[in-house]
Amino acid sequence: MRTRYKLPAVAWLLVFLVTTAAVVADAATVKRRNAGDLISMGDVILRGTVARVTDGIDPNGVPYTEVTVNVTDVTRGDQSHTYTFRQFGLIKPRDMGNGYTNLNVTPDGWPTYAQGEEVLLFLWKEAKWTGLRTTVGLFQGKFTVEDGMLTNVIDNEGLFDGLRVDLSELTEKEQEMVRMKRGRVPADIFSSFMHKAVDKNWFPQRKGE
Repeated sequence: MRTRYKLPAVAWLLVFLVTTAAVVADAATVKRRNAGDLISMGDVILRGTVARVTDGIDPNGVPYTEVTVNVTDVTRGDQSHTYTFRQFGLIKPRDMGNGYTNLNVTPDGWPTYAQGEEVLLFLWKEAKWTGLRTTVGLFQGKFTVEDGMLTNVIDNEGLFDGLRVDLSELTEKEQEMVRMKRGRVPADIFSSFMHKAVDKNWFPQRKGE
């Protein structure tokens, strides 16, 4: 009979801690993040289409999912045509070919990706030791775009709650958007809002988190 295994509990804890302490905090508390939080905490903010999703195990034994995005718009980060990052966890359990199966898949509550989907991502900075990263607020920091409308897995609930912004700086459509409590929003209007917020530093970047 094939034996299944996971990393020891201490190893799991180590991987989570080195990925980034802030991500661990979000995973443990699922703290609600509004648009200002996503913008201020995002080390990389981009929109594009997922071109490839693969997984593997790095030389240090850390399982990862690698995502490559064909970039159409960058709010913060390098102005590249493609962007690739790695997130902790395999896509699915992996037969190691030695009688063991690695079960260290993407943790519950973390975003998953599919080739061909259009996304808007707010990504944490890379972890120094593993090079891994994921989205700010986990499932809250990955948005999908369909028919020009944008939403995350909780239907944008709380996205604009408590947002401190001068409405006079916004267009009429942007003002209408930030008054919403939940539901899909026009992707282009949200992108315009984000660019304006970053350019005018409405939500200063939290580089230390």
